[in-house]
Amino acid sequence: MEEQITLFREYLEEQELSPATIRIYMRYIRKFIRYLDGRAITKQNVMAYKGMLVESDYKITTVNLNIIAVNKFIRFSGKENCIVKTRKYQRARSLENVITGEDYKMLLDYAKESGREKYYLIMKVIALTGIRVSELRYITVEMLNKGYVQVFNKGKAREIYLPDKLIPLLRAYCDKEDIRKGAIFRGTTGAPISRTAVWKMLKHMSDMVGIDKDKVYPHSFRHFFALSYMEHFSNIFELADILGHSDLSVTRIYATSSIEQKRKRMNCLDIAD
Repeated sequence: MEEQITLFREYLEEQELSPATIRIYMRYIRKFIRYLDGRAITKQNVMAYKGMLVESDYKITTVNLNIIAVNKFIRFSGKENCIVKTRKYQRARSLENVITGEDYKMLLDYAKESGREKYYLIMKVIALTGIRVSELRYITVEMLNKGYVQVFNKGKAREIYLPDKLIPLLRAYCDKEDIRKGAIFRGTTGAPISRTAVWKMLKHMSDMVGIDKDKVYPHSFRHFFALSYMEHFSNIFELADILGHSDLSVTRIYATSSIEQKRKRMNCLDIAD
């Protein structure tokens, strides 16, 4: 079975999946193999594994990711008759645990006052462009001359644009840190900064300024950008293009109100008892 797992990894690499995606698939496959404990891959055993996942405390999305990975491995193994269905769930129609404009300003102020200029600029870049934290590596010295760059992520290509007001701030930072080429945001080794480093610093800063840690994470700034964009321009098609969403249903969540907004509106309804 170990040889089969190795061949499966090579198969995933040949499909040009991202290293992060391959790691997730391999983690779930090894979990599935441990569950089998030497038993054969049969429809009954796969159904039992799915049942175990469903009865656990995992979220439906996590259960489905496990099942998708297992199904891919089963297909690769030539046992398509053992494939099982993912669980159906209703996509959330409200965004919660997202920073507010006030939170954003507090975090920026703290970063500036505490001398964390790199993280001050990282927050501004994500909040003003909507990029993913993994795409920070595309923010380079060379990009500053054009104001935009084409990026490749999740198997798709799109362009990232920098607002004019960000460019002089980034140039000044590069001059100060003597960054002449390549990625602007770097870790201690000189390589592009990792998402883990950004995540840890954001959590630290949220603790220092007293903001709920659940609201402060890299993707929250992307959500903040998207919500702000919809509030100002209400153009979901343009936003989907900026965010790199190929499925408009993913972008629709930014066109809906939050749970708290829904409650407030319902409380304002003037309907007789």
